[in-house]
Amino acid sequence: MPNDIVEINHEVEVYHPGEIGPIHTILTEIQNKDSVTIGYAMNVESVICLEEVCKVIPVRLYWNSIGVYQKYVLAEGATLEKYEADFFEPEDYKKLHSVLANTNSPFKDVEISEVLTVVDHGDEDVDAVSGATALELDEKDTVPGAALTCYTLWHWANGEIVKTIRKITGESSSNSKLFEFIVDDNISFYPIALEALKERKNYEIEYVEPVIKRVSLNDTLIKSSITYLESAPIDVYSSALKEVFINGGKLQRIAVMRSLQYNKREIPRAYFDSYNKEIGCLKSFQEVSVFLGLMEEKNPDSQVINDALVPLLEGEFLIARRIYWFLSESKLTISQQTLIDNFYKKNKDKL
Repeated sequence: MPNDIVEINHEVEVYHPGEIGPIHTILTEIQNKDSVTIGYAMNVESVICLEEVCKVIPVRLYWNSIGVYQKYVLAEGATLEKYEADFFEPEDYKKLHSVLANTNSPFKDVEISEVLTVVDHGDEDVDAVSGATALELDEKDTVPGAALTCYTLWHWANGEIVKTIRKITGESSSNSKLFEFIVDDNISFYPIALEALKERKNYEIEYVEPVIKRVSLNDTLIKSSITYLESAPIDVYSSALKEVFINGGKLQRIAVMRSLQYNKREIPRAYFDSYNKEIGCLKSFQEVSVFLGLMEEKNPDSQVINDALVPLLEGEFLIARRIYWFLSESKLTISQQTLIDNFYKKNKDKL
């Protein structure tokens, strides 16, 4: 091991779908000379063999700092076997690597019972690819005759351990490193940073501002960003969501409104009234419908909101009709009531 590399061992509990219970093992975190996590390694067994008739070979798996499988290594002189004690060929080892690197492998949805079910050797439909099992796979998705090894190692490489790796990376990173993760072009680091900041209860403005900026521009970051902000102090949460609402697109606005609607904390009605200036941002029926549901739940009978909604009665009819029914259930001023009465007279045959 190079002198500038540090290895930190973590005792972890990992579940594998082929095992009956949790496996207690050691996950090794690999850091560089600057104490930055650069990868992980873990020793696993090549096959899960419930009847103890298989040749089990130790395999060392490697991941990068965000849990993406990188490679596997066997002990010197060790060889992997296929069905009926047939040894791996050189091309099989390369194939195994490509199988493990495929995060969308069909092994994701396979039960070990499917791999262990042996077909009748006299059956002309014996699956030569998976190797005397009832499991049917394309040749590109497995090493011929080694379905059990592929299944076992794929779930070690791509299973629950990935979440553990990402959690440790977040915990091991300094706040400044987490900031780098937030602004990094590789968005794989982003949820790791937010989860770690959430654990540290860090909602300082220098972290929240780039979160607002990134989520406003990237739909794929909505879930992790909103989850992080929902745990922030109420003033940070409410002001951040307002900015995302204003600066984001349709999906961001809907996510903001649903978060506000289902949040259990007390938010002043004046805050919801302030959205009267942003109603013009709502361009689709879905957005308007979600907004009205939020107001029904958190800010009913708001004259300020009702005033802002009334002009939309002159717009696209489906939206106008939804607003009409909302307003008809609200406490209105005389002038507001007059306007919706006029809308009714004009459109009663379509309501």
